[in-house]
Amino acid sequence: MHIERVDLADEASIRACDEAFLAAQRADCPGEPELTGSVFRGWLTVGWGGDPREVWLAPGQAGGAAGWYRLELPERENQGRGYLELVVHPEQRRRGVGTALLRHAAARAAEHGRSVLSGPARDGTPGEAFARAAGAEAGLVEVQRVQDLRTLDEDRIAGLRGQAERAAAGYSLVSWTGPVPEEYIEQAAALYAAMNDAPHSPGEEPAAWDERRVREDEARRPVYGTRDYTVVVRHDASGELAALSVVVVDPADPGWGHQAITAVTRKHRGHRLGLLVKVAMMDWLATAEPQVERIATWNARSNSHMIAVNEALGYTVLGPPATTWLLDVASARA
Repeated sequence: MHIERVDLADEASIRACDEAFLAAQRADCPGEPELTGSVFRGWLTVGWGGDPREVWLAPGQAGGAAGWYRLELPERENQGRGYLELVVHPEQRRRGVGTALLRHAAARAAEHGRSVLSGPARDGTPGEAFARAAGAEAGLVEVQRVQDLRTLDEDRIAGLRGQAERAAAGYSLVSWTGPVPEEYIEQAAALYAAMNDAPHSPGEEPAAWDERRVREDEARRPVYGTRDYTVVVRHDASGELAALSVVVVDPADPGWGHQAITAVTRKHRGHRLGLLVKVAMMDWLATAEPQVERIATWNARSNSHMIAVNEALGYTVLGPPATTWLLDVASARA
């Protein structure tokens, strides 16, 4: 099977990948919020974390893509892993396309010194069956939830807001749109690092956040074309930033908000700050983005604390869980 490397500056190739990705998503996960063209292009070419990546495509007989994969190659943490997203167009499945792409990806991973491939699949989908057939082992399980802002119990939300405000006496809210203000860059690194306490797949190394990494993260965001909203909590006595919540809105799909980050630093836990920032974000979006009807989020299935916060706010499960699968590179090449 012919497999060719995608030029990440070639719009036709990116569109072919996008079309196959959407077709697969609509077949396997109907109702899940979709990546619009600009966000998909940003994810494919730049990625969420900015690590080096390469994309390879198996052309379809009538043009387009029979399938493709994206291999991300971390250069800081997890240098033994390759993060793999592998997509086969539904019309091209069970023809050996996925197997050929997987073997090709494993060979590329080996060439880059990687020993493990890691990739997600929704439970009960062809992706899960493919991972199991390849001999992959299950890692972290995550669950997607959605909050429907149109059906909220306003009295319940008001009660939760009051609980959070009372528990968070001595803290104040700060908010901004777009990049982190210069005065908060250094402290933002500690907030991002707080995410490392959330569950991870076995053997996965946490990200080491510093001022430089925050700046790099901020520099990527315009590529996606989204509007970013950040709410943080500041400890009044020390001036420390203690918690944050980030929600992004894609102008091309303005009815959805996407929860990017919610984190509370270890030192300041126990004051319901996670609930406080999420309620404050809801209040802000009601004014700044009144067309947003739903907010989607992902949590590890074992992250009971954040799940409890989300369920209190009316989040409900959307679709089956997604499992991260781990596959030995040598086995994938065999």
